[in-house]
Amino acid sequence: MDAFATLPPEWTNKAIHANEFCCPNCHSSSREAEKVWLNRRSPVLTEDRRRKWQEFYYCHCGSVWWAWSSDRPPKDISNQPDYNPT
Repeated sequence: MDAFATLPPEWTNKAIHANEFCCPNCHSSSREAEKVWLNRRSPVLTEDRRRKWQEFYYCHCGSVWWAWSSDRPPKDISNQPDYNPT
């Protein structure tokens, strides 16, 4: 599965918009998704002229959801197991 494929995979047709940046069914994070596709062909411009795009996720629970890239929460790097500050 190529997350940057130019054509959307068939499974994205049944996606629902998630109000929070997680699976609306089981609340799993985007990192737990089995498949990912980014709709980079149709970016939307925000009021401050930044681009955002749709991110589609096929969750391990079988739900398919999407959210705007701008809705992605900031990554908390301190909680990552490979975080080694110098």
